Amino acid sequence: MRQALIKLLTRLTLGVSAFLTASVAAFILYGVGARYFFGSSPIWFDELARYMIISSALIGIGGVWVNGGHMRVNVLERKVSAPVRQVIVFYQWILTVALTGAMTWFAYNYIGSVSFFKTPGLQVSRSWPVAVIPVGFGLLFVLSLLRGPIPLQNADVEEDT
Repeated sequence: MRQALIKLLTRLTLGVSAFLTASVAAFILYGVGARYFFGSSPIWFDELARYMIISSALIGIGGVWVNGGHMRVNVLERKVSAPVRQVIVFYQWILTVALTGAMTWFAYNYIGSVSFFKTPGLQVSRSWPVAVIPVGFGLLFVLSLLRGPIPLQNADVEEDT
């Protein structure tokens, strides 16, 4: 059950992230085409593309972390004995859960402090684009909590010779 939920959340986050990335490409192509053919493009297109790029990264971070696709230094994990490796993995897990939980909380509280300001191009409350921060960190928090303190998959790297 837990593995199925992890798999579902991972696919969901990576799917939404891929959709947002593709949408950014479409917005940028439209903006370039509009400048070329019509002489200008709506100012809010650049702002929307920027917010979508940030949203794509924040929403996709949980799925990338579960798959071990993020950049990390794991020299200690590969060079120490099994009991020490378990301590390192547990420490990394506790640190990830604590930091992502704290970031979710702080980002959630931050939304209220920027709600009175409007974005320059879209003219919407800044709380709308900022709302993706606690969502992204919250998804990473839930995925790391569900996954538990087990070693992350190693990315393909060159071994020391």
